[in-house]
Amino acid sequence: MHEIKDFMTSDHRSCDDLLAMAEQAVAASAWKVAENEFLRFQAALLAHFEAEESVLFPLFEKRTGIFRGPTQVMRGEHVQMRQLLAAAEAALAERDADDYAGSTETLLIMMQQHNVKEESVLYPMCDQQLADQLEVLLPALQTHISGNEKAPA
Repeated sequence: MHEIKDFMTSDHRSCDDLLAMAEQAVAASAWKVAENEFLRFQAALLAHFEAEESVLFPLFEKRTGIFRGPTQVMRGEHVQMRQLLAAAEAALAERDADDYAGSTETLLIMMQQHNVKEESVLYPMCDQQLADQLEVLLPALQTHISGNEKAPA
């Protein structure tokens, strides 16, 4: 992958896949599997947020001088998604499939809307503004994102 958009979009899809595996396990009442899959999803999503918030967004903001634009919106949405993650985790701990489904359905909708904005607006802007930084930027993003491998398998 040669562009920020490609790399980060691929990670969005990986997170989506992990959430789907957790949801399948909950639907089957395979609670231990569901917990493990949810923890993998949670770790992957939080690592994605961390990569954006600590590497990509600051570099974009420094390069463009835009601090109250799309990165601010994305950070705000990350806060909301972290709250939904916590609610889903609590529902899972209680073995409450209905509450879990409600939290993850809301989370999935929010993730989809969030990802569209990043993939169609922010990442292309990053590709344009940070093209000369790719040799350093992509490995830095990968380092943060690979943190999700520490989650239980």
